[in-house]
Amino acid sequence: MTARPASSRAAGFTLLELLVAISVLSLVSVIAWRGLDSLVHTRERLQPEAEEVRDLLVAFGQIERDLAQVVSASFVPLPGAPLVVRRGASAGFELLRFAPVIEGSPSAVQLVVYELRGGRLMRLSSAPTITVDASPEAALVETQLLAGVQALQVRVWQAGRGWAPPEVASSPNPRAAPPGLEVIVERTDGRQYRRVLLVGTG
Repeated sequence: MTARPASSRAAGFTLLELLVAISVLSLVSVIAWRGLDSLVHTRERLQPEAEEVRDLLVAFGQIERDLAQVVSASFVPLPGAPLVVRRGASAGFELLRFAPVIEGSPSAVQLVVYELRGGRLMRLSSAPTITVDASPEAALVETQLLAGVQALQVRVWQAGRGWAPPEVASSPNPRAAPPGLEVIVERTDGRQYRRVLLVGTG
């Protein structure tokens, strides 16, 4: 008996199988495109908010660093208070802080002013000086910290009384800085951001 040769048929896909595969790939591509489009739109919508949060963190971080270095009357004889809260049109506060340490140089202080000007929170700083009684106000370097600010509110902490406006707050030692400061920034859209900061902890 002779063996029957095995029947062979050409390997490949039928037209129906190709149409099904193309349909599945098209469906997957549409789903992926819609997901990517949604992701791009979400990123575009959240990017301004992320930039606003970043700007707020930078502004509050700078204020926190300055307040941590406020000069203490226990170490330096001061002619007045090291921290003064401003009211009215130039709302904000000014402080006398220890300047960043430079190796080989004596310790220095500098005046730093935070004020609201034309809807912008500004930081003004003087050059470091070794004399506390100098008048550095004439040469203040201006830096914009935050734009779109409608109002700036500042309150000071008093032991036994809590948070009080600066015009109500009183201290037994007029040359001592308050232990804490509450800063509230109100944006032009009405949203408020509050931060409680310690004074003189650096």
